Amino acid sequence: MMSYDEWISSLEEKVEKISKIQAAISNFQVLPRLGKLLEDKSQSCPECKIYWQKLQDSTSHLEYFFDDGNRYSADFDNLVQEILKHLKTSHKIKPKGLVLSINTLIGMAIGLLLGVLISMVVAVFPMKSGIVLGWLLGTLIGWFVGKYKEGKLRKEDLIF
Repeated sequence: MMSYDEWISSLEEKVEKISKIQAAISNFQVLPRLGKLLEDKSQSCPECKIYWQKLQDSTSHLEYFFDDGNRYSADFDNLVQEILKHLKTSHKIKPKGLVLSINTLIGMAIGLLLGVLISMVVAVFPMKSGIVLGWLLGTLIGWFVGKYKEGKLRKEDLIF
């Protein structure tokens, strides 16, 4: 099993051979964070140790991910989903941006409903204005709540 630094340098060499568009589409930017987290957790969690080895094995074929008829990319996607599920259920770790996105979405929905209700009850301004204002305020409040919660989780090392 390679160390994190060896794995990253090997990964960087392989990513150079892939077009930037393909790398962006495949969401490879999560790999360094995921690899570091798995290496850190592999000391205390046997499952993370297995996943760390599997991640290294699956990325050894990185240059073939976009060839027609290969199974590497599908296997890799399944492995990443499996790893994320393990991290979420066993370690309560969430990906960066997830908590923020969920809270922003909830804020949008609540703000939209409140905007409609306020527009219906207080007919001072048109319905569109109330909806837009409610949606905007809900989005902002949801974003701030999400940032706060993510900051708390980051301090507890529960965000990767």
